Amino acid sequence: MKLVHAALLLVGITISSPASAEISASQADARLIGMLIYTADGLLIGQVINVEIYGSRRTLVAAIGGLVAFGPRFVWIPLSWANKEEDCIVLLLTNAEVAALLGFGLGIGIR
Repeated sequence: MKLVHAALLLVGITISSPASAEISASQADARLIGMLIYTADGLLIGQVINVEIYGSRRTLVAAIGGLVAFGPRFVWIPLSWANKEEDCIVLLLTNAEVAALLGFGLGIGIR
């Protein structure tokens, strides 16, 4: 009987443990804002400025490029195209693939 009580207590502690609680999507999205975005081949292309729903997908709103006389372009990148690293976002696409999709060359610096 004591073994049954101990097992039930263990299950109750495991289920209600605050450490196992997940953060909400909005909290996770807020952590992405401001992160730098790199291509799969290591080129810095921009920065996350927001996370939004576009159609039925969660997307990164990114400020891409931007040179002396030209401001950045804003693009929506599906989260399925990106991996979150510790301190940055790394796209699953190379610089050439991103440039082909967007119609302009990118690459601000090397990671």
